[in-house]
Amino acid sequence: MFEQAKGKKLLIIGGETNLMNIVRQAREMGVYTIVTERGSDYSKLPAKSIADEAWDIDYSDMDTLVHKCREAGVSGVFSGYSEGKVFYAARLSQLLGTPFYVTPEQVELTRNKRSFKHLCEKHGVPVPTEYCKNGHAAELDRSAIRYPVIVKPADYGGRIGITICDSEEQLDDALAFAEKNSETHTVVVEEYVTGMEITAIYTIADGEISLSIINDKYLSREGTKYAALCDIAITPSRFYRRYRDTIDEKIKSLLRDIGVKNGIAGFQFIATDDRIVAFEMGLRLNGGNDWKLLSRCNGINHMKMMIHHSLTGSMGDSLSKDNPELKEQMATYVMYAHAGEVGNVDYSAVSGRENVLDISPYVYVGKNIPDRGTTQQRVISFKIRANDLEEMADTIHFIQAHVRVDDTDGRSLLFAPFDTTRFFDS
Repeated sequence: MFEQAKGKKLLIIGGETNLMNIVRQAREMGVYTIVTERGSDYSKLPAKSIADEAWDIDYSDMDTLVHKCREAGVSGVFSGYSEGKVFYAARLSQLLGTPFYVTPEQVELTRNKRSFKHLCEKHGVPVPTEYCKNGHAAELDRSAIRYPVIVKPADYGGRIGITICDSEEQLDDALAFAEKNSETHTVVVEEYVTGMEITAIYTIADGEISLSIINDKYLSREGTKYAALCDIAITPSRFYRRYRDTIDEKIKSLLRDIGVKNGIAGFQFIATDDRIVAFEMGLRLNGGNDWKLLSRCNGINHMKMMIHHSLTGSMGDSLSKDNPELKEQMATYVMYAHAGEVGNVDYSAVSGRENVLDISPYVYVGKNIPDRGTTQQRVISFKIRANDLEEMADTIHFIQAHVRVDDTDGRSLLFAPFDTTRFFDS
């Protein structure tokens, strides 16, 4: 199915842990992999250590990379998980004349939360009330604000720079924090909608747009600083039918409007008792790696498809098997750690568990974990399959009992265990 990619050279932008997924998948397809990122300490850039070749070149250095790619016979460029890296991959592909599933302009359009809100409004997708229309904190009309609000950078993902404010006393620090983490020093101040966070992932091939999966996301209750972190994403979503009937076609219209013909798109929503509101999108692989679940349950692997597209200009597969109405419970369970230096990581007892489909560690002994309330505190994720929510809860309990992530003094760094009774809340 993906034979055309075999033997070709793929440049992968970025060397962090999650990028190892791309390297492994490409190598499984018979692709020669090259990873580029500034820095020669491969313990901090582990994707470099497993690639066929590694370059210590900053991925923003377009002139050097164009020359090096042509010299090395690179057939295509790919990246994921970060809008910044995807932007540079798209730009480099443009300069090389190789295929890429999105353009730099499309990445910029969708990474900006305010531009995304305007697109949603154009296509009838509900969005939260906005209090800072132009994005400049100094011009915010504070008298119009109804608390609580969420304050975030207008152009950054990864849960970075976000604060939930319950009163005006918290607002100045939140605005400064968001501006600091924004490349354009612009912010979003909007209604804080409470409800279940859900993610909808679409796969696009030759202009056909298919809804692939919808997850319900259970956010951390470790403390207000970590409230944006997702402990577990589970599918099928309890909101699937309402989403399908009220939002799905509007999102497909939005994607057609911006001209996306191939690749993947992810959308973040809050579902309440009476509405589903959108707050973010990305034209990139999502950090939860839902493709690992999809490839097992319905045979659609959009990671392979996008790698193939970068090397050949074709997604290499149809979407005929794509179906978000899964018959089983499937989940991504993530464990996080507080700040400290990692002295021990042990998940060996979980490795042989039949319904644990995948284990992805993000830390190593000696790594210093920051305390920023972002995905940088993620330490291990697990892909789980279960017949029902009771079996899912049992599996999570087993993982919690058998995984250790300790500091150098032997003290656990892990957040408090996820409370599985939340699955059964009405």
